Amino acid sequence: MRSSAFISYSHKDKQWLEKLNVMLTPFTRDGMEVWSDQKIKPGALWADEIRKALADAKVAILLVSPDFLASKFIDENELPPLLAEAERGGLVILWIPIHFSNYKQTKINDYQAVWEPSQPLASLSKSKLNQSLVSISETIAEAMER
Repeated sequence: MRSSAFISYSHKDKQWLEKLNVMLTPFTRDGMEVWSDQKIKPGALWADEIRKALADAKVAILLVSPDFLASKFIDENELPPLLAEAERGGLVILWIPIHFSNYKQTKINDYQAVWEPSQPLASLSKSKLNQSLVSISETIAEAMER
């Protein structure tokens, strides 16, 4: 049974992964499982670890930016299985606009964003950013409970 949230992001956007993880901490303390490649242990076969995490994902969280869209690894290895499983109904896609990007040219455009794409997180003031991250983390938790 699928039980975790899989976070897909560009390593150039690592600070956004960290911000989201901080906001998700109360939910992870309560047992919600969130996976990103930062959980891969030294010496592990990283491609196998990613495949296992993709197969276990109930929710896919996409941190969308120009770097995310430009990543060949994400485009070839992460998005195809996530989008295919979402089309089958076995996975919920939750995408978060980090920076303005050409997401409309991708299949990501077919899915409702968690946050308004016309106001990506990087464009928000600090207080509005925190408010948005609270809302986003609550949406992720709700999707995990379904």
